[in-house]
Amino acid sequence: MKHTAYVGSISTGTLLTEDLLEAFVGELSFLADSVDHPGNRQTYEDLCQEAIDADPESEDAQEILNSLIDALTELAPPYCYFGAREGDGADFGFWPDTDSIAELPRVSDPNEVRIADHDWLFVNDHGNITIYSGATAQPILELV
Repeated sequence: MKHTAYVGSISTGTLLTEDLLEAFVGELSFLADSVDHPGNRQTYEDLCQEAIDADPESEDAQEILNSLIDALTELAPPYCYFGAREGDGADFGFWPDTDSIAELPRVSDPNEVRIADHDWLFVNDHGNITIYSGATAQPILELV
């Protein structure tokens, strides 16, 4: 079964390396199962094992933590990033990239979405956001 990252927190209220390693490994392990390319999947699995084996007090732990952040960034949903939430440096997860979303062309009705060389942004009257793929005209991200 394909797993996708959910927008929101995966670790909050701590900056302890041990806690972050555990949370980031858990998320990367979950997402790695859905990576199509076997070589990439193995790279993620190897990184998870390296993090599990690491001494959180070692100098290598911070480097491994940065590698986990890079890997999770690669697996972020479209128009999202992985990192600390703006305004709370101890709340890590996947967050909407509001700058890139704001640059998308808007449609006033989902029925206006068509195949194009760019994605589309629809904001309903409640402020909920749907981003449609320009390649398929199907939703690729929904933010409520």
